[in-house]
Amino acid sequence: MLGPYPSTISLFANVIFCIFILRGINAVLGRVAPRLQLGQGEVMVLYTMLAISTGLAGLDGFSTLSEMIPYAAWYGKGGALPYAGAFPSWLVVTSRAIVKGHYIGHSSFYQPAVLRAWAIPIIAWTAFITCLLGVAQCINVLIRAQWADHEHLTFPITWLPMSMTEEPSPEGFYSNKLMWIGFAIAFGLNLWNGIAFLVPSVPGLPVAGIDLKPLLTTHPWNAIDWMPMTFYPVAIGICFLLPLDLLFSCWFFYLFWKGQMVLSSAMGWDATAHFPYIREQGFGSIIGLFCLYLWTGRRTYAAIVRRAWRSLRHGDPEAAQQVADEGISQRGALSGILVGIVCLILFMHAAGVQWWAAGVFLLVLLAIMLVVTRVRAELGSPVHDFHFMGPDAMMPRLLSTGPFRGGDLAFFTFGYAFTRAHRSDTMPVGLESMQMAHQRGLNARRMLYAVIIATVVGAVCALGAFEQLAYQLGAASKFASGTGMAVESFTRMNGWYAHTLNERVSAPADIAAAIGFLVTILMAAVRLRFINFPLSPLGYALSSSWAINLVWMPMFIAWVIKGLITRYGGLGMYRRAVPFFLGVVLGDCVMGSAWALIGLVLHVHTYNFFGA
Repeated sequence: MLGPYPSTISLFANVIFCIFILRGINAVLGRVAPRLQLGQGEVMVLYTMLAISTGLAGLDGFSTLSEMIPYAAWYGKGGALPYAGAFPSWLVVTSRAIVKGHYIGHSSFYQPAVLRAWAIPIIAWTAFITCLLGVAQCINVLIRAQWADHEHLTFPITWLPMSMTEEPSPEGFYSNKLMWIGFAIAFGLNLWNGIAFLVPSVPGLPVAGIDLKPLLTTHPWNAIDWMPMTFYPVAIGICFLLPLDLLFSCWFFYLFWKGQMVLSSAMGWDATAHFPYIREQGFGSIIGLFCLYLWTGRRTYAAIVRRAWRSLRHGDPEAAQQVADEGISQRGALSGILVGIVCLILFMHAAGVQWWAAGVFLLVLLAIMLVVTRVRAELGSPVHDFHFMGPDAMMPRLLSTGPFRGGDLAFFTFGYAFTRAHRSDTMPVGLESMQMAHQRGLNARRMLYAVIIATVVGAVCALGAFEQLAYQLGAASKFASGTGMAVESFTRMNGWYAHTLNERVSAPADIAAAIGFLVTILMAAVRLRFINFPLSPLGYALSSSWAINLVWMPMFIAWVIKGLITRYGGLGMYRRAVPFFLGVVLGDCVMGSAWALIGLVLHVHTYNFFGA
């Protein structure tokens, strides 16, 4: 797979690049045509819309759905897909002749017959995703004040976008020399490595580091699996903004999971498949975090429900202020959540999912999305993927496939398109846009409209763009990884079908999930009792997934640097150093995105500044 994939970083590099270019154009307009200049609010709206569109079109977004909609029609012959008949015709393309162009290429998506065949599935899936994200945004309305005003979360991901959109001033972001020094270092390193990639005779400065696994060949250390030491500037820069205890928790628990793997090999416990069940422990931790966040905000949320109930009878005198603060009243947000969930369950039931399975699926999915949103608001981690921990993976894993019917498993298969990983979830972007609007005194309702418009238009355009490329290049030929995600998901579906013939609950997996839940609750309780306790349940959950491999060393480096600065220079030196690290992030994103554009224009493989 050829990168970079900007949506795999929490701060989308392509969006930062676009805003940087826009600010340059804005500076020119300020001299030649001041009336055409965009204000900070307008640039923030554009940032939000670009970020949401990027998430929808990202590696774990509509690209996967585009692969899956035609898959059964092309590969489902001869019993290759046992549940092919369980896919509702209005969610897939059923004509093999129509999807031939998708897989072979040398065709056009914009043919009347092709558009007619794709129209209903695109509309149906766009409606489902839009409704899901609408519910998520209504949840954002209810949690923003609790998280930002009561719990005082810092939203580190918003620091660079807000700094970049500031109006120029002598004391502003673009006038800070340290910022430009950090920018020049990261930009120069990225430029040099890009040249070295294209010209092999030029020695590169490796930031991807080395993999420790080949160096550990003896038992039981060889069980450590993939363990790269990376030095990505963008990751180090983002990690510098994280709280010290959370940085420590992330790299500490990463080594903790590796220790579990080594110990399991030493004791022979890894003879049991999937032991020590790290994903299941991580999933249990996610559910524990979800319960904690509901509990800590219980008074606020209960008051919201009581006010909404009273307002049905007597009106709500605070509604106007709520609309001004959040873009919609709390009663409106609650109504949106209830109506949206009912619509989503009805959609899933119409697709063949049992009522109870649809409800559990949505509850778990929304819980994970909320935890991802919390990770960004509190921690600001560069990664938050939670690979293969969605309801589509964990429900059959923890309950066995026995309780599920063909329609359930078919929908879970398509759920892979929005649950495989949570790197590009747009719910956090929606909350961050509200917080940025709140901090800068922008019109919250207009920002809400921007989120809604970007979601609907971005979903349709993403699917259309992927299909245009597929019919032009061929998803099974020149379109890189045009079938990879679909193969993963449908292979898993075949495994589910085989397990229904010999169903059984995986007791060790259930125990592992329960352990993850209990450890999370216990750790949170200890942190409440001992304020200086260094371990955070957020780090425990976050480090249990795949992408932490790429950033555990940048987290360690940032922890050391930030610890030294705060210890010997105090809060004042830390604040002075922040622009330098924001500049590092900006420089790496700008040059890294530039290399990607050069590759697109010249049709060559260029330097990948982040990712495996």
